[in-house]
Amino acid sequence: MPIHRKLQPLPITAVEPRGWLRRYLRKQTRGLTGHLQAAGFPFSTKGWAGPRMAPPKEAAPWWPYEQYAYWIDAMTRCGHLLRNKSLINKAAKNFEHLLEHADADGYLGPKFLKQPKEQYRWPHTVFFRALMAHYSATRDRRIISALKRHYLSDSSEHCRGRDVCNVEIMLWLYDKTQDKRLLNRAGKAYVQYNRITAAAGRASQGALSAGLDTTVQGMLSPTRGRSHGVTYNEIAKLGAILYMYTGKKKYLAATVNAYRKIDKFHMLIDGVCSSTEQLRGREALDSHETCDIADYTWSLGFLLMATGQAQYADKIERACFNAAPGAVTSDFRALQYFSCPNQVIADHCSNHNLFRRGGPRMSYRPNHDVACCAGQVNRIMPNFAARMWLSAAPDTIVAAMYGPSRITARLGKPAHKFSIEQQTDYPFSERIDFTIHTAKPINFALSLRIPGWCRKARLLINGKPSRAKLTPATFVKIRRTFKNNDQITLILPMQIKLTRWPKGGLGIERGPLVYALPIEEDRQIDKRTSPANKKFPALNLYPASPWNYALALDSKKLKKNIKVIQRPVSNDPWSLEAAPVELLVRAQKVRNWKIVRRKTVESFIDGRVRKLKGRFAFTPPLPDPASLPGRLGKRLQTIRLVPYGCTNLRITIFPHCP
Repeated sequence: MPIHRKLQPLPITAVEPRGWLRRYLRKQTRGLTGHLQAAGFPFSTKGWAGPRMAPPKEAAPWWPYEQYAYWIDAMTRCGHLLRNKSLINKAAKNFEHLLEHADADGYLGPKFLKQPKEQYRWPHTVFFRALMAHYSATRDRRIISALKRHYLSDSSEHCRGRDVCNVEIMLWLYDKTQDKRLLNRAGKAYVQYNRITAAAGRASQGALSAGLDTTVQGMLSPTRGRSHGVTYNEIAKLGAILYMYTGKKKYLAATVNAYRKIDKFHMLIDGVCSSTEQLRGREALDSHETCDIADYTWSLGFLLMATGQAQYADKIERACFNAAPGAVTSDFRALQYFSCPNQVIADHCSNHNLFRRGGPRMSYRPNHDVACCAGQVNRIMPNFAARMWLSAAPDTIVAAMYGPSRITARLGKPAHKFSIEQQTDYPFSERIDFTIHTAKPINFALSLRIPGWCRKARLLINGKPSRAKLTPATFVKIRRTFKNNDQITLILPMQIKLTRWPKGGLGIERGPLVYALPIEEDRQIDKRTSPANKKFPALNLYPASPWNYALALDSKKLKKNIKVIQRPVSNDPWSLEAAPVELLVRAQKVRNWKIVRRKTVESFIDGRVRKLKGRFAFTPPLPDPASLPGRLGKRLQTIRLVPYGCTNLRITIFPHCP
């Protein structure tokens, strides 16, 4: 066990999602997670279990293996969380093939040459995560033996580009085997990566674009990141993982500062850093890859475990409860490649970001021109569910993130089995009830997170108020001898909060949820797109209701200006029709704030800016604050806001007319 780790994961089979969370995962299973082959290549192949996949001529040979592996990882976790044998067996075919077809020296999987004599190992990281999840559920020792042989025999140094992410797998494997060769190899790969990347940066005028901001030196610096968003998140987390096994505080400090810079320079209102595909800013039209929702939340999980700080659980919840459902259709059959706080149109040419501007990457479809997001979108909520519950040595169960679920654990000598049921509609509800189920009294500590946004939390033990100190952004520990049916109730009052954004933008939050104006959709099927079909269509979405509003709010009179309406949580609370919470807000229309139409645009494609001709329609930027007073409609109106994750077309960052 890593001696510097504050929290550790539980076996994936210890967690049983319930309520809306279980229904969401089952919806994934009926949608893309269970049927991603409908999205075409590479998911329509046998993946890692079949003959070598041949990508399009312009694509690198390793890409299909990375993209397919995302799906296998998601399928494995979702399958074990739901006890769904069909998903488990579908994923396991890839595992069995890999384990049965190792090279004579133990090497697993295909070999790729990025450049002459330079091995490429990034796809292995993605696929081996799925193997790790399968081991967590099955304890199949063949996985440990095979991975150990692979890493100790592989001639690659795992130190170039995202190859270094194999450090994550090597350290997990070291934890299981205590073979110090794996620890040494992981440390050497990370040091060598930093040396090579820093040298490349110094030799280049574009030092940051060369990856310098993903070295320890770059992450410790105060300058904003300029890397590819996924690469930044994947590599930035490694310092926290290495710290857990080595105690080297500089590594942890680099990761902590890397994510502090994301908050300062790149964080969007939905809880994920901008990335199209490089890290961008914080404006209403800055967007992020759906890939980054998966990688950002996965990476923050290691910071949570390394530090034990509640702030990282807050951030994971924010991304999973807003950005994640906001990037897919409510039936989980189509996703965006780029997703944005403000998007009033989402069709085949509405991508307003410079990268591939004028293309379909902001439309909802089962796959895009690059298939990484189609694989990654399936990982987000299974990863969240699997890490909701953690543990701390020697006998503490930690409710790190909240949602309806049941945890089964064993503590004591001899080990005694018990379970904790979490009954809640959170994040749509303020109340969370924990019920202990045990055949005999058992002494342990239950640690509950008090979110940083909650100022007046209340704790009840069997209906009686607790005197425990409930400090925001910390964990409160309840140690006692628990008896069967003991109940712990945590109440987290959610207050309305206004947030300020560039160019006069204003957002509205309540607890962990961000609220947006839902725009009615004129939904059309894009029949030109293959391989989309009737069950998994590519969509063009056009606005069918007004959206050009400025908020008319007085920050000192929010209770008067904003009315909260709550409804029972339905079977599908992330759909617009069944949104469990609404905010009624005062607003005024803004004249001449309308969709931007162009016949010529500049678009960054294949390494250079090109001019494209056609008929393009884009979401407009916020109106100039100086012009706003003369553009406001005279009539004060009431508009309806819903949770961000319930929307496809939306306005989330509004102009403000105080």
